[in-house]
Amino acid sequence: MHQDTPRARQRLFVADAITAGAEIALSPEQSHYLEHVMRLKPGTSVKIFNGMDGEWLATISELRKKKGMVSVETRLRDQQNSNGPALAFAPIKKQRLDFLIEKSVELGVSRLMPIITAHSITDKVRLDRLQAQVIEAAEQSERLDVPEIDQPVKLYDWLANWPENNHLLFCDETGSGSPIGDVLTESLAKAAGSAIDNNNVVNHTLVIGPEGGFAPDEIDRIRKQSFATAVSLGPRILRAETAAIAALAVYQDRIGDWSARPVTRD
Repeated sequence: MHQDTPRARQRLFVADAITAGAEIALSPEQSHYLEHVMRLKPGTSVKIFNGMDGEWLATISELRKKKGMVSVETRLRDQQNSNGPALAFAPIKKQRLDFLIEKSVELGVSRLMPIITAHSITDKVRLDRLQAQVIEAAEQSERLDVPEIDQPVKLYDWLANWPENNHLLFCDETGSGSPIGDVLTESLAKAAGSAIDNNNVVNHTLVIGPEGGFAPDEIDRIRKQSFATAVSLGPRILRAETAAIAALAVYQDRIGDWSARPVTRD
């Protein structure tokens, strides 16, 4: 960033299109946070993004009574979307689910897919609440995109409609799978030796079971899918949220974006 550019510590997701000179209204919650929690005043610089137009520098032009406006100035970063895997997970207890969502977004997950299994503790998911957590994690981690969250769906229905070119990496707690790192390294080697173009590259989705694990018939059904590979996360039994984080970390290390240069910060 140029040395004369104002420093901006707060970063906000906005729903509107972002263009130079635009005036964008903040939500009441954002306005309250900036005014009463962060004690900011009009004239303070902030960063804004919307998942489509990159990241921009803006200035608070109005902030009062849960009403706020920012004036858009210059683009700081062009849009770039995360190319991490999707994550399919069975809903778990609230506090642990909060942790899973936050850390998955920080680790670059591209999509979140709640699946209902035989041992799921609930079949109800507050998507509005999860969406708010996803946005907050994207703001904090300086992502330029916000992962989508699918509607919950039953496991068998989900499998029946799955595209063949999306490879499921099924985290199998029974120990029958190959180490996830080995599977990913092999996948990368095959892609490097292939002549396929970028439009046909196989995508990956990590599949994590519920707190009680998948039922035997569910494990059998997943194993029979031509697009699924059972993988192991090591010799220990991991909680669902730990398994998600471990799988995402190995993915980013082996074939993901951990080799990319970090974001330049002011």
